[in-house]
Amino acid sequence: MKKITLFVLFAFLSGCGITTVQYYKGEELPTNEVAIFSMWVDNPHHKGDFFPADLKIYSESINGNLTQGQSQISVRPGDYDFKVKCDYKGNISFNTYHIKAEAGKNYAVIVYPEKNKCQFKKLNLVINNERFEEVAI
Repeated sequence: MKKITLFVLFAFLSGCGITTVQYYKGEELPTNEVAIFSMWVDNPHHKGDFFPADLKIYSESINGNLTQGQSQISVRPGDYDFKVKCDYKGNISFNTYHIKAEAGKNYAVIVYPEKNKCQFKKLNLVINNERFEEVAI
């Protein structure tokens, strides 16, 4: 269980909160009844030439249905193909995560820049909003 330093892609850097978009129909459910897909930016090499604004990550689709946004997404428990788009200085990459989402869990898609391209880490769980743990596949 390794701690890593992360920059939140969203508005945390500017002092605002993250918006969560509901991907299911009906009333909003409590967080212990849904799973959250969130997107994070990491800078593992800590080089001075990295600016979080240069690295953008978006949800592209869930199970083939377009989502296209930077918000985190709440889903009902179940099996999902979560496709993510990453743009690092105009170099665009995609990655799809196959997730068996469980209620009450926050699944973190983490990207970082390397050689002017987006690199995707394995899917992680956010634990107590303070550390990350790789999801065993």
